[in-house]
Amino acid sequence: MGKGKDRNAGSPKRSVESPKSPKGKGSSSSSSSSSSASSSNASSSSTSTSSFKREVLKRDIPVINVTPYPLSTSTEMAMAMSSEAQALQERVKVLSECIVELQGARDKHQVNLSAINSLSDKIVAEERLTPSTRGRLKREYEQASTDVEKELQLVHKAIDTVYQIRSIRHDLRIQAKSSGNKETFRRGALMKMLLNCAQTLPLWLGDPGEKPPPLCGSVPPEQNYIVKVGDMAACLVRGSEGEENWILAEISGHNSSTGRYEVEDIDEEQKERHTLSRRRVYPLPLKRANPETNPDALYHEGSIVMALYPQTTCFYKAYVSQPPALACDDYEVLFEDPTYVDGYSPPLRIAQRYVLPYKDPTKKK
Repeated sequence: MGKGKDRNAGSPKRSVESPKSPKGKGSSSSSSSSSSASSSNASSSSTSTSSFKREVLKRDIPVINVTPYPLSTSTEMAMAMSSEAQALQERVKVLSECIVELQGARDKHQVNLSAINSLSDKIVAEERLTPSTRGRLKREYEQASTDVEKELQLVHKAIDTVYQIRSIRHDLRIQAKSSGNKETFRRGALMKMLLNCAQTLPLWLGDPGEKPPPLCGSVPPEQNYIVKVGDMAACLVRGSEGEENWILAEISGHNSSTGRYEVEDIDEEQKERHTLSRRRVYPLPLKRANPETNPDALYHEGSIVMALYPQTTCFYKAYVSQPPALACDDYEVLFEDPTYVDGYSPPLRIAQRYVLPYKDPTKKK
C-alpha cells in the first residue's frame, strides 16, 4: 500500500514537554496535583460571584458551495441545473434566517438575565433575602427557563437544517459519480476535505437523560448496521506485500446476499478497489459527542484506540492521552511509533470522526 512511508514522513519531532508514554503521563500529572488544587480553589472563589455572560452569535453565514468536494466542471454545471441544487440553496437561506432569529431571541432574553444579575448582586450586598425579593427572583428564573426552551427550539431547527443540507450535498455527490463524473483530488485538497468533514460532523443534542444513539462518538454501531453507499469507513485491506492495514475508504456498494462490501481507497494515489467482508469494515462516527453532557460517549484517558495518523489515510494503534473537553475539541493521542526512544509519538490532535475502537490487523478475520 505504501502508506507506512507517509506516516513516518509526517511524524513530528518530540518536544521536551511531551509525555514519554501513556504511563509517564499519569506520573507527571500526580506531581502537579498540589499546585493545581491550590489554583482550583482560588478560581472557584473568584467564579462563585460571576455574572451570566453570553457570547454574540455570528450573524454572517459563509457561502456554502453546491459541491462539497472538488469535482469536474461538467459536474458542477449539472448540479447547478438540478432541482436538488435549488433545494440546497433554499435550505441555506432557512439556516441563515434561523440563526438571525436565534440571535434576536438571545438579545431579547438578555434583559431578563441582566435583571437576575442585578437582583442577585443586591441580595449579596444587603446580605438578606426578603420574601418579596425571593418571589421576584423565582419569577425571573422561571421566565429565564421559558426563554431557554424557546432558544433550544431554534437551535434544534438550525441543526436539523444543517442535517438536511448535508444530506442533499451527499445525494448530489452520489448522483454525480453514478452519472460518470469523476472526482479529482490532489493530496493537499484531500487532506483539507477530510479535515472539513471532521470539523463539520453534526453534534448530537439530546434531551436530559437521553442516551446518545449508535455511531455518536465512541458508541458502537447497531449489530446489523449496514454502511451506506458513499459513506467513509475504516477498512482492513491486504497490501501488495501481504501486509494488512486499516485504511480510510469509501463504500461503493453492498451485496445484501453475501454481506460483502465494495470499497474504494480514498487516497487518490492508490484508488484501489476491494471486496471485503462485513468484519473488515468499521463505520466512522456519524455524530460528535458533547463532552460536557455525554462524557461516557467518548474514549477515556488511557483507552486503546486506532486513529487516523495526520496527513495519511491509514489508521494506527494509539492511546488516548486526553479526551475532548469541549464539543469543538479533538482527542490528544499517543501513537505507537518505534522511531521514538520510548516507542510513542508526542501527543497529536485527532478529531472525533477519526478515532475508533482498536482492531488488531494481525488477528484472523
